[in-house]
Parts: sequence; C-alpha cells; structure tokens
Amino acid sequence: MTTATGSTRVGAAPRPPARWNRRVWWLVSLVLVGWSAQRAGLDLTKIFNARGASQVGDFFKAMFQPDLSFGFVKLAAREAMVTLGFAILGTALSVAIGMVGGLLLTERVWLSVSGQATGVHWVWRSLRFLFAIPRAIHEVVFGLILVNILGLDPLVAILAIGIPFGAVTAKVFAELLDEAPRDAERALRASGSGRLSALVFGAVPYALGDILSYGFYRFECAIRSAAVLGLVGAGGLGFQLALSFQTLRYNEMWTLLWALILLSGLADRWSSVVRRRRSLATGEMHAQLSTSAPQRDPVLRTSALLFLAAIPLAWWRLEVDISSLWSSRTQTLAFLLADDAWPPELGDEGWSGLFGDTVDTLALAVLSLVMAWSLASLLAFIASRIENPWSSSGNIARSMVGMVTRFFLLIARSVPPPVWAFLTVFILKPGLWPGVLALAIYNLGVLGRLQSEVVENLDNEPGEALAAAGASEFGVAAFATVPAVSGRFVSLGLYRWEVAIRETVTVGVVGAAGLGRTIAGQVARFDYDGILASILALIAVTLMVDVISTSIRKLIR
Repeated sequence: MTTATGSTRVGAAPRPPARWNRRVWWLVSLVLVGWSAQRAGLDLTKIFNARGASQVGDFFKAMFQPDLSFGFVKLAAREAMVTLGFAILGTALSVAIGMVGGLLLTERVWLSVSGQATGVHWVWRSLRFLFAIPRAIHEVVFGLILVNILGLDPLVAILAIGIPFGAVTAKVFAELLDEAPRDAERALRASGSGRLSALVFGAVPYALGDILSYGFYRFECAIRSAAVLGLVGAGGLGFQLALSFQTLRYNEMWTLLWALILLSGLADRWSSVVRRRRSLATGEMHAQLSTSAPQRDPVLRTSALLFLAAIPLAWWRLEVDISSLWSSRTQTLAFLLADDAWPPELGDEGWSGLFGDTVDTLALAVLSLVMAWSLASLLAFIASRIENPWSSSGNIARSMVGMVTRFFLLIARSVPPPVWAFLTVFILKPGLWPGVLALAIYNLGVLGRLQSEVVENLDNEPGEALAAAGASEFGVAAFATVPAVSGRFVSLGLYRWEVAIRETVTVGVVGAAGLGRTIAGQVARFDYDGILASILALIAVTLMVDVISTSIRKLIR
C-alpha cells in the first residue's frame, strides 16, 4: 500500500528476498529430512536387533584390554608409520595439485584488468567443472580402482589421497585468492605483467599462509583417509584392522585403534596449533597497517620445515617407486580396465535400481548429518578450550567435562566409518540405518571438533557486556554466544553434507545401503562397467548437493 505521495509505507513494505529465500530453504530442508527418515523406515521393531548387543558389548570391553604383547605392539607401531607415510605423501601431492589448480581455478586470472570477463572466460568454467569430478569421488573409490591397476603398491594410497584432496585444496586455494586484496595485482597488470605472473606476485603472498594452514588440516584428514584405504587393501593400520576384523579379534583391533587414535590426536593438535598461530599472525598483520606482511612465526616456520623434511623420509620408508606408473604392466592393466568399464552398464535392475541406490545415498547422508550436527552443536560448547570470564564457579569441573568430551570426539572421528558400520550392523537390521548411525558417529567427531574451534575463536566482548549489565549465564549464551556462532555452525554442517555424500561409500563397503554397497559388490564381481555407472551417479548427486550447499551458504553469509 502506498501513500498519496507514492512512497511505500514502512508497515506494508515487502519482505527482503533473502529472508524469503532462507525460509524456503528451511522448509525444503525439513521436507528433505522427513522424506529421508521415511525412506529409511520409522518402525522401531524393524530397525533394532537386540540380539547383537552382546557383540557390541564385547567390542567395547576389549577397549580396556588391548593386545599388548611385544610382537603385536611392534606390528602396530610399524603399520602406524606406514599410515603416517601415506598421509604425509598424500598431503604433499594434494597441496602441489592445489597450488597449481588454485591458480587456474581462480576467476581473477581469467578477467581483464578492469575485472570484466574476457573471451576465454569459458575456459575457467570448464576447468571448474573438470576439477569438480575428482572432488566428487571418495578416496576409497580411487583406491579400489588403483589397486586393480597398481596392485599392493604404496602409490595406491598416495594417489587415492592426493588426487581428490588436491581437487578440494584447489577449490579452497582459488577461493582464498579470489578474496585476497587486488591492489598489488592490478598495479602489476597495469605495468605490463601477464595475468598469471601478476596473480602469483600480487595475490599469492596474501593467501600463502592460509593455504599452509589448510594444508595441515588436510594432513589431519589424510591420516583418517589412509586408515580407511587400508581397509580396502592399501596397507597400514587399516589393513591390519581388516584382518583382525575378519576373525573378530577385538583385543587386536583395539591395539590398532589406540595407535590410530594416538596418531590422529597428535595430528589434530598440531593442525590446531598451526591454524591458531596463523590466525594470530593474520590478526597482527591487520592490526599493524604499516607492515605489508605478518611477522614470521617460529612455530609456523618450524612446522612447515618439519613437514617438508618428512616428505623424503616417508618416500624412503615406503620404498616408493614412481616408475611403476608408466610401466608396461600398468599401462596394459589401465587399458584393459578402461576397455571393460566403457560403456557404463546399468545392471540387471536398470535405471530404477541405480536411481534407488542414488536416493538411498542421499537419504543416508541427510540423516547422518542431521544427527551429527544436532549433537555436535551442543557438545561444541562443552568441548571448547575456553573459560567463560563472566562465570565465577565450576571452572575446574567444566574443564574436566570438556576434556572428556574432547576425548570422546577424538575417538568418534579417529575410528574409521567402516568400523562403526561393522558395530551398528550388530544392533540394527540391514538397511539404511546402520550406515546412518555409523556416519553420524564419525561426523559427530569431525563437526564437534570444528564447531568447538568456532566457539574458541569467538569474540567475548558482547557476552562480557551483557554479563556486566546483569544478564545471567543462560542469557549471555542465548543472546550473545549462540547468535554469533549459528551461521558458522550451519555453514560447517552444509560443508560436511557435501563430504558425507562421498563418505557413504566407506560404510557401503561393509554392507550399508546406497551406492557404496553397490560399488563394493561390483568390485567383488569385477563388474567395471557397472562400477563406472555407479560412480557417475555418485558424481551427479555430489555435484547437485555441492550446488545446493553453496547456494545456502551464500544466503547465510
């Protein structure tokens, strides 16, 4: 309704489109969760299997009674070094791919000096799509394929980690470059420098510290991925876990799991320190306007040097022979595999079977992430390493509870998803729910850790102001803390949803529903044309979720 002057009255003003878009997405999200739960089944009598509870109890009893015989502890230590070597070399490869790919994927290198699109802008879009393909395929799928070409070669794990992680790192690096200040690059372009050289010398120095920080986060993830790859035959702790798995030797399994938890815990802590120090260095750079770059932090510099020194050591320890990549045997097997895989075949159930598996995969990822995100959002406040300055009591007790919570989250993300799936199969009947619960536990550990860091990095000034004004601790949390972290929490949940689509493959290996189970069966039958069809379906649903997730994250910024 308008006034006589034609101006719109405040009370009748239309709502902002962004607010309506958010409401639409919330409604779509609720419908998607409800549909996923209906797809998985809500009849409790058809979900739970009480008779398998004793097996789960035996497994957790062995947690405090691991096999500590000298021979087996020595084996666990040796295999832990193999897993660590895979993670180091896989991370190094992913960072190398990410550095090169990031320069190609950043939109700035394809724009004119004025920021306008040029005639070759289509190349940028093509490259973005090309890098999205390996990003959509889980490292386990790469591992299953590469094992058939390279055999039990350490390059299987290194390439299976490095290629998909490299595609992810390239995307992140490109986004960091796009957000870097443009003044130096524009000055270099105006003085006659080429697009690429201007980007390298004008923008990369600003983003280099962040890519270093992200590289250490990738290293932390690579340790977990190396363990999962071992379960499909790549070697290391995961391979030994699979052997103990088959004979239900829970004491041996926990010896190996404790080694993996220790390895993951050390990597987590190192990665957290590097990211925190990087954040402090960046803050100092912004605070000191007279300097053009942050001061060199000794911790960051030492960490980078140690990692670089570990690369040749891991290469030597694993006895990597890169010449096997172009050997005549590898070329022959790769050609035969490609010939068997093309054209893709849908199998006996045709399009309906493939569509059903794809829908199960989507439902599995949705339910597991909703469960993990909901609980992680609560545990993040308990697990964070901060003390509320406006709270005067209970700090010691809270510190103890926080320590226990962090340890629980560490175990949840350190134990590979196939192991959680193995346990859930005992207490849940076949279907979607075993995979849902397994991925929910694993992602709870990952999200709980990431969200607790968000809480730790929170600016406490608003909370302190409310406390000084007389607000209760609950009031401070409700009106200062929760609103400040909610957007970041949702963004992290959406990011993990993208990852969870790929992770459904890991629980499919042990029989959970979805494309993962189909791929595992096809691998066992050497049905390569069927594998290709399943992988293409997985890529399609991953890219769809990627687009949806990106759209929602833009709305909540």
